[in-house]
Amino acid sequence: MGFNLRSSLRPLSAWSGLVLMTNPAVQPNQGGWTVIQPLHAQYQVAYPQKVGDFMPSFLVFFKDPSGAPVYKFECHAGGYDDESEMKWTGAFQCALFPFRGDTVTPVNLLAMDTRQEQSDDGWNRGRLLAKQLQSPCTDFPEYSTLRHFRLRGMDVTLAYTDIAWTQGPKGPELQKLTFTLDAAPDKDAKTPQAAAAAGSSPPGECYP
Repeated sequence: MGFNLRSSLRPLSAWSGLVLMTNPAVQPNQGGWTVIQPLHAQYQVAYPQKVGDFMPSFLVFFKDPSGAPVYKFECHAGGYDDESEMKWTGAFQCALFPFRGDTVTPVNLLAMDTRQEQSDDGWNRGRLLAKQLQSPCTDFPEYSTLRHFRLRGMDVTLAYTDIAWTQGPKGPELQKLTFTLDAAPDKDAKTPQAAAAAGSSPPGECYP
């Protein structure tokens, strides 16, 4: 089967510490959505220290039990210059795009189906801002260091650890972190786009 990777070709040297684990025994069409193979991946995000340094960039595909791609999951640092399905902003923004046939569609499934989150590429929990890794934002982990997205028969978790800062002219600047992605089938996750996050909402200084 051929499929379009129009915006998915990335230098593989940008990947660090990537581990993928799959289970082809998972049955398809659980809960009405195509079941994905469980996936675990880790990426070391290091921010450019000088002009010309490589911008953080991560890409992986969620696959069905036969190995065919069902979703494209990618993350980039804000300002990433590329022909893609959306504009990338923030310290590290992730998005999940579904395939339609052999083509990736420009619908970011990490955004909830609300007017606010559908009106702006940056207004969803897939986008990480440096301030969200500092107090008081860390008191709201679903908008900070541990973010769960439940949708389409799967549970997708984004985690940010090993966070390091450097002192800049205007205060602390994000230097590096470890990004961990986990995705697994969840038959009770039935919304076509990300469901609302559990827990209380953060103050405006933390989100969006």
